[in-house]
Amino acid sequence: MNKSLVPIQKNIMLVMKGWIWPFFRKVLILLGILAVLIYVAGKVNWAPMENWAIDKLAHQEPIGKQITLPFQGKVDITDTRAYKKEKYLIFKTNIKNTVQLLASKVGFLSSAPNHRLTSISKEISKESKFKDLLVNEIELEDDQAADTNVPLSDWDIIKNNLNDGFNALKDMLTVRIMTEDGKPIIVKVVENKPVVVEYDSSDKVLRWGKEIQAASTKYGIDPAVIAAVIEQESGGNPDAQSPAGAIGLMQLMPRTAQGLGVNPYDPAQNIEGGTKYLAIQLNRFGSLELALAAYNAGPGRVLNSRYLYISETQNYIRNVPALASKYQRQFTAAGMPTN
Repeated sequence: MNKSLVPIQKNIMLVMKGWIWPFFRKVLILLGILAVLIYVAGKVNWAPMENWAIDKLAHQEPIGKQITLPFQGKVDITDTRAYKKEKYLIFKTNIKNTVQLLASKVGFLSSAPNHRLTSISKEISKESKFKDLLVNEIELEDDQAADTNVPLSDWDIIKNNLNDGFNALKDMLTVRIMTEDGKPIIVKVVENKPVVVEYDSSDKVLRWGKEIQAASTKYGIDPAVIAAVIEQESGGNPDAQSPAGAIGLMQLMPRTAQGLGVNPYDPAQNIEGGTKYLAIQLNRFGSLELALAAYNAGPGRVLNSRYLYISETQNYIRNVPALASKYQRQFTAAGMPTN
């Protein structure tokens, strides 16, 4: 061996012994402990404890008694318990599948076909008695739009499992099914505030109630106005595209969407971007009429008053407030707060 390489070899061995091996040894020990814990946990019947915890969550003080909601709804304990059980099953199974997949990759468990370890969120939603809930319907539509012929890598499966699992855990902790005058309503905490959404997902605009409420809270625009703009622009069709190239529910132009930092093809981001843009115009011009005119015709045409001579814009600024009045009545009837 070349004598000049001997010091280098010694340094490499020192690094291996002093840094690399101790690190990997700790990782292997942790993985071994995790495997043992998983094995032991699998031998314990956790169902009584899980059912007790879910029952306690279902009986918690209903969010509907807070002053931020204009109704005194009654929690449906049976449906709330069933909903929470479904969400907990998704969380538990997804975490278990993720751990099993990770363990198989490092050789602690025999490997199984990775398609058996994918998220069960959509599978549960399809069979759920709550499949008509707005949140579940959106998940199913996303599933139908996905290209099922594209195989997922192990890391994609792990990422999806964790994302769906912890979203399900959040829903389990924050969602309750309530009734008002016999009508079921879902109440969910968003950013420490209760948001109310109807079961009925047949309305092409109100089916986006969760996203509308989130954008309204973030930018201070009346949710009824946001809903009215969505109906006027796209009729609630997230795939709408105009001959001029405007995209989605609130018909964002690609350059506008880029400037707002949103993906116009994603319904939630489209609503957030459109609401943000409307809020910018409202702040700039000081009135809803001028903000709507700027949204439809462009700020430049408002500044030079040319919007007054555009029949489409004149119809727009008449139609949207009328539609907003309709949605205000619907939101009020559903117990959804408006500005």
